Amino acid sequence: MKPASIDLWHEVQQFLFREARLLDERRFDEWLALLADDIFYFMPILQNRHRHEADRESTRVGELGIFDEDRTSLANRIARLKTGMAWAEAPPSRTRHYVSNVEVEHTERDDELLVRSAMLVYRSHLEHDEEWFPGRREDVLRRVGDDWRIARRTITLDQTVLQAKGLSIFF
Repeated sequence: MKPASIDLWHEVQQFLFREARLLDERRFDEWLALLADDIFYFMPILQNRHRHEADRESTRVGELGIFDEDRTSLANRIARLKTGMAWAEAPPSRTRHYVSNVEVEHTERDDELLVRSAMLVYRSHLEHDEEWFPGRREDVLRRVGDDWRIARRTITLDQTVLQAKGLSIFF
């Protein structure tokens, strides 16, 4: 795959920064609009493995994941947040999404890009709950008209054991 031009890299980076802001501002309906109709949103489970088993460090698609979602399940999570009945998010968490080390490559499809990035998500809830989620994302962005849509997202956290009391936020 060949790297994208500096202009395309900048455009994709601005898209990711806008997405992060929408999540931090809890504008979840607008965030959902950034997702393709056939979105696949996956967070594998990380396991400590010996060097000779490094290829089995994270679960694969079709195996158990922390998140294994499509547009319907993501929309349902957002709808539940709006009901006030999502007790893990009452009151709502405050988040800050940091995105860096953005790499953009062309794929075999003219309308899709492969985007890799480092991410750090900070979550604050109530008076004393704080969590940091460092990791990486691998996204497939699809051009739809003049806009980009996230067609696939794989989030791989650096932790093998999550100390979080809940994972009701979006990455």
